Amino acid sequence: MAIIRRLNLGEGALYRSVRLESLQESPDAFASRYEDAVTRSEQSWCDQADSTASGSDRATFIIAENRPVGLAALYRDGNDTKVGELIQMWVAPEKRGGTAASSLIDKIFLWAGDNNFSRVKAEVEISNSRAIQFYKKVGFIESDDQASYSSSSILLTKDVEQVGDGDAEEAV
Repeated sequence: MAIIRRLNLGEGALYRSVRLESLQESPDAFASRYEDAVTRSEQSWCDQADSTASGSDRATFIIAENRPVGLAALYRDGNDTKVGELIQMWVAPEKRGGTAASSLIDKIFLWAGDNNFSRVKAEVEISNSRAIQFYKKVGFIESDDQASYSSSSILLTKDVEQVGDGDAEEAV
């Protein structure tokens, strides 16, 4: 059984391992590159993980069975505090096509609703058709606000319902 939970304070090493795995396994899915990320200091990983472990502006969630098999983070937009940007969404290849990705999205949206977000946006590379198809399947739509984003990406958005308990650990 898989558990989805928010990162805890002090889990920088865990965050680093999952993030590096995601960058190595799916290099074209992210703006960040494995080659750059692997050279980051241990302290920078700890700082980033800790900054998402508490509070209402950022949250990183992992899905784990015997090992972490997924990761997703939501960061509050600096220009519009009611909007969050979904970043670092990744599920291990052996878990794709099942419920792992949609369960992570559900968890993100529960947390977003509990923390006064009204919309979530996700920028996805146009070449990543599988991700675009997934996001649309779970209710994201193409945004009219494409101007400020790369010509090689698409901006998808979804409104947040104000329900649930996004901080609770959840088994899937």
